[in-house]
Amino acid sequence: MGMSVGGSNRGIFVEMNVVPLIDVLLVLLVIFMIIPHKQKGLMAELPQPASEVPADPQPAAIVVQVFADESLRINQEAVGWDRLTVERQVARDFWGQG
Repeated sequence: MGMSVGGSNRGIFVEMNVVPLIDVLLVLLVIFMIIPHKQKGLMAELPQPASEVPADPQPAAIVVQVFADESLRINQEAVGWDRLTVERQVARDFWGQG
């Protein structure tokens, strides 16, 4: 702390020295910057993906396309007209509509 006595108005003027305060604040800043880098978190057990892959799932919808040139496609697969009844029977068995 500094103190000045005297002068024209003969008052006491006190001035606080802030250098030690700034030094302490800088030391605390360095300490709090270093501490988080040395902390280690807990190990978390994450869920693992399923090991088995479902075998070729059936499509949710059966799409039948008939084009102007009388070609036929079932689920983007070109089929002949003679296979249409076979495919229809397979679809009925799959969906349970007999």
